[in-house]
Amino acid sequence: MHCRSFLLVLAAFTSACTASNHKRSTTDPTELLGKTFDFVIVGGGTAGLALAGRLAEWTNITVAVIEAGSNGTQYEDQITIPGMSYLNGLTGTQYDWAYTTTAQASAAGETRTWPRGKGLGGSSAINGGFWCRGSSAEYDAWNTLQNGASGAEDWGWDAMQASIKKAETFTPMSDANAATFSVTHDSDAHGSNGPIQASYSSYQFAHLSTWIPTMVAMGLPHVLDPANGTNVGVSFVPSIINPANGSRSDSNFGYIAPYARTNLVILTGYQVTKINWNSTTSGSAVAGGVSFAASASATEYTVNAAKEVIISGGSIGSPQVLQLSGVGPKSLITGFGIESVVDLPGVGANLQDHLSASLDMQATDNDTWAALKSQSLWDEQLAIWKENGTGMWTYWNEATAYPAIADLMGSDNSTWVSSLDVTTALSTSAQASSMDSTVEAGVKAQYAILSDWAASSSIGQVELIFNMLGSTASMIGIQFCIQHPFSRGYIHINSTSVFDYPEINPNYLSISYDLDVMRAALQYVRRIIATSPMSGMISSETSPGASKSADTDINSYIESSSVTEYHPIGTNSMLPLEYGGVVNTSLVVYGTANVRVVDVSIVPLHISAHTMATAYGVAERAADLIKATYGGGANTSTSGSTPDSSSSLPPLSSSSSNPDPAATTSELSTGAKVAIAAGSAVAAIAAIAALMVLRRRANRNRGVNSRAAVGRKEDHWYADDVPIEPRAPFMSDESRRHSAQSSADSFATGMHSDNQQHAQYGQVYYGYSAGSDATLAAQHDGPYAYAAQLGPEQYSVLHADAAASHTSYPPVSPILSATGQHVDLQQNAYAYAQPHDAYRPHSPGR
Repeated sequence: MHCRSFLLVLAAFTSACTASNHKRSTTDPTELLGKTFDFVIVGGGTAGLALAGRLAEWTNITVAVIEAGSNGTQYEDQITIPGMSYLNGLTGTQYDWAYTTTAQASAAGETRTWPRGKGLGGSSAINGGFWCRGSSAEYDAWNTLQNGASGAEDWGWDAMQASIKKAETFTPMSDANAATFSVTHDSDAHGSNGPIQASYSSYQFAHLSTWIPTMVAMGLPHVLDPANGTNVGVSFVPSIINPANGSRSDSNFGYIAPYARTNLVILTGYQVTKINWNSTTSGSAVAGGVSFAASASATEYTVNAAKEVIISGGSIGSPQVLQLSGVGPKSLITGFGIESVVDLPGVGANLQDHLSASLDMQATDNDTWAALKSQSLWDEQLAIWKENGTGMWTYWNEATAYPAIADLMGSDNSTWVSSLDVTTALSTSAQASSMDSTVEAGVKAQYAILSDWAASSSIGQVELIFNMLGSTASMIGIQFCIQHPFSRGYIHINSTSVFDYPEINPNYLSISYDLDVMRAALQYVRRIIATSPMSGMISSETSPGASKSADTDINSYIESSSVTEYHPIGTNSMLPLEYGGVVNTSLVVYGTANVRVVDVSIVPLHISAHTMATAYGVAERAADLIKATYGGGANTSTSGSTPDSSSSLPPLSSSSSNPDPAATTSELSTGAKVAIAAGSAVAAIAAIAALMVLRRRANRNRGVNSRAAVGRKEDHWYADDVPIEPRAPFMSDESRRHSAQSSADSFATGMHSDNQQHAQYGQVYYGYSAGSDATLAAQHDGPYAYAAQLGPEQYSVLHADAAASHTSYPPVSPILSATGQHVDLQQNAYAYAQPHDAYRPHSPGR
């Protein structure tokens, strides 16, 4: 056993020993009822959990998160397996808010569905996995729109790029795939030590090799890496895929699951109904906490916030909660009999969304994603994914392009740009959304920027996605999605109950310029599929059909077939008050002393990118601002960091906003910590010795286990495969998935002792099963561990509390006895016990 192996096991075991019996989430409202936390976060989605994970690094403050959805264990595979989000997704399930817009007058008069993630991880747990930034100019515009506000914090490209990199651990595409598909990258543009894994699908369809050469032949530049601030051109963008096991990396599994934090409580299944105010006088309302309930007819509970209430409900939920709490347009709020606390016309206004349509075509063969609709191929590829995290189920669409207006319109570009009439557009938009004069002023400032961008060759106006999924196995498509719409919508409450969905009106295509851009995009896509080498793999255009070439036909097709690209922003815009702003550049809601909004609803002007990476950037930036507010200082590192990297922050008093440098809430003395470390080291040595003996015995008896016939290799446990950091997933030479685990999830409790044993850790967070979730064990708390297959006589670490001292197995320390039944690892703390069968991991290391 070499030194690296020892250090890895030691790190894993020490982490488990210090984890305590902390539950990562709970459905028990009494865990919060009447209690006081320093920070109460409303929403456990993408930004909410990222922020919670960062704030909880500061161990002497307390954080509560209230999430309306569940913890997702009932949807384990659909969350974990990348391709499931398209072929067996969670839209329409309990993990989806399943919103619906109002009828869209300029989009065939029809409503549109708006799926949004409802559960831990939010939309990062159900989306298509795109990990991409906008251009540098788009983030810099956020600063421009502050209109010279005194003391404004920096939200430009440099600040946002640093924050996004902090969230990211990037792994380049394999050399072989990069050569085949012409993919390049810039390592300096990515983070290397963050909680979220960003990499590429290991499986790529052959047709994708035509994407970059075709777009270059069209005159579009080949982008070195769209993450470096220049995204106009063609490229492949990364996805939130853990490269070691081919699984989704979302906010829950990046920021929360690997860490057992006693100062963080996450309540699921409850929705915040309103903010409770301690004071609403003197022009600065002070929030004292929030009320929450499981349903409209259920008991309502309260929890107190000593420092701040932070709203992270997304672009729909966040303005809804503020309006129900008396913060928003006064006429709207009082119309429902709600007391107006802060008259902020911008709450719910300035709604912007990317609108998407698709040109579909018949390919020359069936080498597409839809081939998985064949049950036999579905099962075959699923077995491959469960075996080693590879195959077709790891695929996500990654071939993208961002053309400028000049690329789309060619020689007509200058004529169209000169025809832009901001005054008319503003009048139309203001009328469609019944804008307040301050909101209208803010939109006017945005339109001025949009007009400049329309004339720029460095701003992408449309996203193109080469989509390998069609209605049949020979169908593929190219999506075209407007990135900088002029149309503006709104979110308005419909009643006094948070359980009644608000009115969602994006006003799609209400400004004719948006339809012009979409029509030009469709015509551009037609030129793409007629260009070699892509033309050689296309048989025909199927939708809308080549015969529909007149502008009126194309307009009708777009108006009737277009849907959301799932990127609503702007409903709590970070703008000055005179521009209809809701939050300042510290994300504090105007007119309040201690309410912030942390999600993409604060984004004032849209970007040419999917919004997930930006949501993490907002959360990371917010965490730094909050820590600086309370004396911790911002972490300005741009290299990325795991959620424990800021743990050296000074103590933060739980009852005062002024930190006391002399105060501490550390639970262990230095001597105790040293003792634990020493004991952990001894225990780790014992564990290693035991594993070595078990490994030798397993090697002599390979092939006995009948469950190995399911296609799972038996020899997948190596001590040096234990990861040293939670973000670094388990990976061995022979199986990269079976025992994937983070160091915080090591050596732990609660195993079944029959043939359907199932290790469950983190209160229904993760588990191993012999092939079916039907064998889920009861919920288990505390430090948790590997159920590792070790040949015919398999063992898992069993907590002494659950198995007493196993008196029938005489302890032998530190080497396993000849009978191989029990080893005493640390003063009766852990022991090897009941045999376990072949387990497949469901989520660890994601």
